Amino acid sequence: MGSFLSVAKGSDQAPRLIVAKYQGAGRGRFANPIALVGKGITFDSGGISLKPAADMDEMKFDMCGAASVLGTLRAAAELKLKLNLVGVIPACENCPRARQQAWRHRDFDVRQTIEVLNTDAEGRLILCDALTYVQRSSPPRWSISRP
Repeated sequence: MGSFLSVAKGSDQAPRLIVAKYQGAGRGRFANPIALVGKGITFDSGGISLKPAADMDEMKFDMCGAASVLGTLRAAAELKLKLNLVGVIPACENCPRARQQAWRHRDFDVRQTIEVLNTDAEGRLILCDALTYVQRSSPPRWSISRP
């Protein structure tokens, strides 16, 4: 979770990796869960690559992926669908601070596996760790949803 935690270090709010499950299917054809992963940036200043003030009000939409995952799980439960779902949501804030990845590594630094060119690209950092979590913790026959 290094990428996820490096984004979250700028905030006083602790990050959360939310794992929610809906199990509507028993054993059989539809028993393998479908994994849904959604980005939950609860506030996004842009990190050291600060956003213009005029764009700041749109940052509430950075949690729409997380809301979609939770909405899908709720709809599946209300409709009593005969399938299994697992929702994984990396949730945190992206704020500038000395201990955050944006300040510690600076723009254009090449890290072990990630080159940080713009600290406002935090979504892909938290999603890569969430997708890796799903891949490593899932049963071999889970389906991973792709856009």
